[in-house]
Amino acid sequence: NQTIQQRKSRMQRFIITLALFCSLSSVWALRPAQAPAAPPPPATLAQDIEELYRLIPSKPINKLVIRYLLNDAQFQAAIRIINSHDAYMVRMRLYAQPEIIQFQSWVRAQLLLSGGGSLEFEESEEILSLFRPTPYWSVYGWQGFFNEFLAYFPHEMLRAQIDAKVLAGGSLAQFWAKLMALAPVYERVLAFPESKRIVAQLEQHGVNFDQVDQFIRSFFDWYPVVVNGTGPAVNAAGAPAIPAAPNAVVV
Repeated sequence: NQTIQQRKSRMQRFIITLALFCSLSSVWALRPAQAPAAPPPPATLAQDIEELYRLIPSKPINKLVIRYLLNDAQFQAAIRIINSHDAYMVRMRLYAQPEIIQFQSWVRAQLLLSGGGSLEFEESEEILSLFRPTPYWSVYGWQGFFNEFLAYFPHEMLRAQIDAKVLAGGSLAQFWAKLMALAPVYERVLAFPESKRIVAQLEQHGVNFDQVDQFIRSFFDWYPVVVNGTGPAVNAAGAPAIPAAPNAVVV
């Protein structure tokens, strides 16, 4: 009798285990398979550019401009020159270049394709005051301004971000390729008679235009084409980097 009871007990446990297994199997069969998480949509051109813009410390740079604009005669002269009639004509001729027109059209189309977004940058809240907040406000001519600007401007950080986004592809990679392709336009603009007069006036007032030109070329990879007498023209990608600001004074 004891043996029969043990057999019945084992049979009951087997039946219960089988029933539980069947019920769980039916639940697993009815449960829909979880689809893998969809990757996030790629950033739009506006989002990429705004992300890069936010890396620039705009408030300290605005304060720097105001400090020199109010207190430095050399900087004031440079500002007057870049707001002259010649400078206005250079801007108008620049906007009329076919490459610039095509580039602007492409950017507008990309913004429309991204849902009608637009570039929205925070406006500066700095107020131009005619009175100094301190008894002494240090300014050191154009070179002092440029050195301090280089100390603020995150050149290497921006280029690292841009290079990473270009490697990832997407809208910014196309944008940057088209921007780099505008190098011939930059050379053409520098050759305008008005541009040559502006450069000459700036240099007469102490502006080292070669420094400014090197900064622009370094950031946008707009290095000039060097022609070898013994070989084909090559892009001067090995141009020297922008020199670090020597002991820039920040106030």
